[in-house]
Amino acid sequence: MSEAEAVRSALQKFQDGYTARDVTQVDSFMELFVKSDEIELVGVGAKKRGGDEWFQGWQAMREIVEGDWTYWGDVRLDVAGAKITVAGDVAWLSTCGDLLKTGDSEKAFPLYMDMMKEILENEKLDLTTRLADATVFGVNQMRDRTKDLGYAWPITFTAVLVRKPEGWRFHTIHWAMPPG
Repeated sequence: MSEAEAVRSALQKFQDGYTARDVTQVDSFMELFVKSDEIELVGVGAKKRGGDEWFQGWQAMREIVEGDWTYWGDVRLDVAGAKITVAGDVAWLSTCGDLLKTGDSEKAFPLYMDMMKEILENEKLDLTTRLADATVFGVNQMRDRTKDLGYAWPITFTAVLVRKPEGWRFHTIHWAMPPG
């Protein structure tokens, strides 16, 4: 198997985990990642390092994966069409896919209400910014709620993997969704 195909195999295992969304298997899924506090995941809502949707470290990565599997919809990445580049012990890839709305997404609304409350109570921001940010967040959630089950939001996915003795492991992941 070529190195690019070995990386594609790791991406397929990643996709398999996101397809199954079995939270009892999160720990075994996490074997796909470098066990380090240096790993990071930049989520679709990330604006700055250390802020919302920007996670660093193995434990934070585990928590976001569990949250994705509990609250997010079905992820379908184009594994076969992923562009993969390998240079020594580092590989990077990019692909597209979609996120399908499932009935599970309804479970997220209490979480969204808590997030909105955090925005409103963030004393580091002035009142106008808090209200504007909470309004934008709330309108986005309302817009998403109007979508029918099975609605597919387009996503892009990029990742950096590192070759370890046990195989290719994810180091950095970036999820993105076009606005709108």
